[in-house]
Amino acid sequence: MEDMLLSPHGITLGRQGIPLSLISHLVKSGAFHDINLRQGYGSDPDLNEIHGLEEKLGKLCHEEEEQRIAADFCCIWRYDYPERVHEICSIIGGSTHTALRLHYQVSTGRRQELIDYAEALRGWVHDTAPQAVAGYAQGGKKTIDKVYGFLGAKDPLKSMIAERTYYGLASRSINCSFWGFNEKDAATSLAPHHPQELPHTWHERMAHLENQINRQLGRAARDFLCDVGGSSEPACHFKFVRRIDILVSSIGCMKWRGNLPPKEGVISGRRKITAAYLAALESYWRETPIDSDDQELADKLYALLGTPTDCKRWLVACLWKSIKNQTLHQAYPMRHWVDFVRIGEDYIDRL
Repeated sequence: MEDMLLSPHGITLGRQGIPLSLISHLVKSGAFHDINLRQGYGSDPDLNEIHGLEEKLGKLCHEEEEQRIAADFCCIWRYDYPERVHEICSIIGGSTHTALRLHYQVSTGRRQELIDYAEALRGWVHDTAPQAVAGYAQGGKKTIDKVYGFLGAKDPLKSMIAERTYYGLASRSINCSFWGFNEKDAATSLAPHHPQELPHTWHERMAHLENQINRQLGRAARDFLCDVGGSSEPACHFKFVRRIDILVSSIGCMKWRGNLPPKEGVISGRRKITAAYLAALESYWRETPIDSDDQELADKLYALLGTPTDCKRWLVACLWKSIKNQTLHQAYPMRHWVDFVRIGEDYIDRL
């Protein structure tokens, strides 16, 4: 899917990213901006209330249209959630910095983490000392040491599986483009588009390795030959690196999940975190009291949002509904996400 949607680009995005207005038709249905807030059919009291707020606003200005689009793209399955909630609240509050990396897009920091991971796999396969791996002294030490620690001592079969995993990771897409206007960060180079530049023969080498691994492991090879990061998860997914950690640590002990690494804080407790954000956002748009346990978070979000207005309450209600739908239905709110990705790609192709 990634290869069909994403293509490499050697350009740089400065302050202006992909215009949010290009996807306005993907969030608007009829008279209301509700296409990604509606779940199934039948009555939805929350959505009816949100429609009522929208009806009071009249015709929206361009800035309000962009704020509404931004509110629709808070995906709870991204690695940078809930930081994304704070950024969207800042946009609703009137910030001119509207830059958002959405589905299939990663930050330059995330891209570098995956580059360091690929470099570590290649270094271990080729008997390079971790300190000599590219990027070790430039911020990649933690990732590189982790990979070498997972893999441990070498043996021929383990080396083949690790090399095959390297090709799988190195060929994944890491798209660093963004939507909106970036007034805070440096210009973003869209290259490199993959963690590694691979030779044109890498497919043949990977197929050869998989044949050898299947011969030696038989049915047990299936787990070790799974897609790196998971076939349904792009690099922007919060469990992408977690899946690779499980695979690589399993290779290290040659037993599936036999050395399962501990979860990081960004993965654990997400349901509880989301419940707190939903409570804070609902309190803002419904103008109701909030539980004292969530007051500190609410104060941070309200400081970004500013004094409630009819428009802000509607925008926060849309953000709240989008997040709520994802917790109930395990679904990303952008129903037309393939169209959405292609719109961004087409825009970049024309630059």
